[in-house]
Amino acid sequence: MSLNLAVNTSTLPIILLQYVAMVGVFSTLLMLREDAQRLIKSKKVLLGLILGTSNVTLIALASQFMQTPVKVFPSNDMLFLAGLLGGWWGGLACLALVALARFWFASSELFAEALFSFSLMTLGGVLLHRWFESRRLWSLQFKEMTLVLLVRVGAAIAPVPLVYWMGSIDSTIAAQLLSLRFSSTLFSLPLIILILAMLRREAGYQQAQQRLLQQALTDPTTQLPNRRALSIYLEQLLQQGAKMLGRHTLVVVKVGNLKDLVAIHGHDWTDQLLVCLAQEFQDGAARHVLLSATEPRPFMFSDLSLALALPDCSIRQVEESALLATLRTTLQARLPSDSGLPPTLQFCVIDACAGGSANITLRNISLALQDSRQPVRYLHQSLIEQAQSNERIRQQLLAWVRSNAPPLHYQPKFCLSRGTVIGAEALLRARDEQGAAISPLLILEVIRHHDLQHAFEWSTIEAVIRDARRYIDAGLSGPLAVNVSASTLSDANFAVLLIRRLKESGLPGHRLTLELTENTLLQDTRQVAHNMLLLKDHGVTLSLDDFGTGYSALSILAKYPFAEVKIDHSMISLLHYERMRTAVSIAQESARLYQATLTAEGVETQEQIDILRSIGIGCAQGYFFSPAVPLAQLIELGIECERGQGEKPGQ
Repeated sequence: MSLNLAVNTSTLPIILLQYVAMVGVFSTLLMLREDAQRLIKSKKVLLGLILGTSNVTLIALASQFMQTPVKVFPSNDMLFLAGLLGGWWGGLACLALVALARFWFASSELFAEALFSFSLMTLGGVLLHRWFESRRLWSLQFKEMTLVLLVRVGAAIAPVPLVYWMGSIDSTIAAQLLSLRFSSTLFSLPLIILILAMLRREAGYQQAQQRLLQQALTDPTTQLPNRRALSIYLEQLLQQGAKMLGRHTLVVVKVGNLKDLVAIHGHDWTDQLLVCLAQEFQDGAARHVLLSATEPRPFMFSDLSLALALPDCSIRQVEESALLATLRTTLQARLPSDSGLPPTLQFCVIDACAGGSANITLRNISLALQDSRQPVRYLHQSLIEQAQSNERIRQQLLAWVRSNAPPLHYQPKFCLSRGTVIGAEALLRARDEQGAAISPLLILEVIRHHDLQHAFEWSTIEAVIRDARRYIDAGLSGPLAVNVSASTLSDANFAVLLIRRLKESGLPGHRLTLELTENTLLQDTRQVAHNMLLLKDHGVTLSLDDFGTGYSALSILAKYPFAEVKIDHSMISLLHYERMRTAVSIAQESARLYQATLTAEGVETQEQIDILRSIGIGCAQGYFFSPAVPLAQLIELGIECERGQGEKPGQ
């Protein structure tokens, strides 16, 4: 063994030269592929081919330029590393090239023995591949390197006892071969350690780069992906092509009163509020109202707002779902009872690919949030196209106001016990020049932006009064309802003018209902209360819409003489939860205490009706009964229900 070691030492310069070439191969490979961990996991055959080709090149150079018989040492190391890093496919690719080179340059003499030795060396690396692949290269420990070295030594020595056991050689030759292989392997161990150290260093560098990149793409306060990460995500969507337009949606939620919330609750509470919003989008009830097949992805859009990417979900799906209303309701339910001032949320919904670039999309959202006081804004188009569309809507609004003829449909309200129509709510159902439906929320935004609210609401009231006469003439009972805002109701002349108009038309006051949303009653003015009392004295019914989704439902019922309260459809959609059933029961009891009738909106299933009946609620409206329909169809439906009294509507 000492003699063999001395012989190998005499060729040390040539061995080192070959090992330097081998290290250069790995250095070049890591430089080109960059990620060592990914190289091992995904480029197995390529790795084996590169190592095999490099070894063939070294054999060719040694055979061509070295006149003395010098062993090309890296062959076994190349085979072992190909099996260790590339598994079966990488090891077999390298083995095939090395075996071919051995046959080409050394003829067929002892080729079978050489191939047997090469195969065992490759097998040694392959047996460790699965274990090594599962290691994190950047945290490779000395004991793990020691295991690799022991297997490398074992793979070098194992062929000699096997050949001796098969009777191919005698004991003397076996001892000499064993000594020669062991001594030559000692020169390979530093090379293996060096290669493993290179892999560890490169993987550690890549891991550090990934951490830095992750930090750059993460909001430090909430630990959510930040606006830069959102920009990268949008660019990836845009790279999928123009066919993606309309397929992906971005919902941005802005906390409008964050400054006040910070003053009351502190920064920690408000930071957790945004995290709570993100969790609600991903895992809460708001997530389940969408039919999107892909999981939502939350991003921090700014310190005041959160962005939710909805892959494979169109704006229309968001608009037709109860996502935003459900989010408001469930978020409010999760707030502590002593939270004081609740957050006000402003939504902007936009096509994630409509801007043509991520920067344009993000800028459009920022401008839309700054330019709009509307709680929800849907951007179906770019800002320029939106402005042109808004102008067309404004022209339509002016025409409706001049003619007192806005396009109204009526959502019938049913008595659950008798199955009859007991009234209806007027809803705006407009269409553009191409016949496509225009979102009522978009129309309301244009109304507010151009200060047309009072004129439009008066034109709607005129249209409802006119339709109410036809409704009465058809022999149907119950009032027709029209939505008005608190700002209109705060007009000093509103109640007087409305009462005069009812007298002129001959319409009894109890055949008209004014619906006000809870959120519009934040400004408690004496004029609003005075007008409401005048209208009540004349018989006009006052209805509180979206009951339970605003700020202080009970205090509003105590201040104003509402004869009806309506539960929002976002609460009805969650009736299968016990906590929501409890909340609706409390709302029913609150309405009863203030001599008001409770009506459920957005009823869609028989299960919801059964729950409402068990709570004691007797009035409801929703798609289960009928969508909003033109007046003529409402009258036909009402007459049909009167004839078949006691049957469920639609039977």
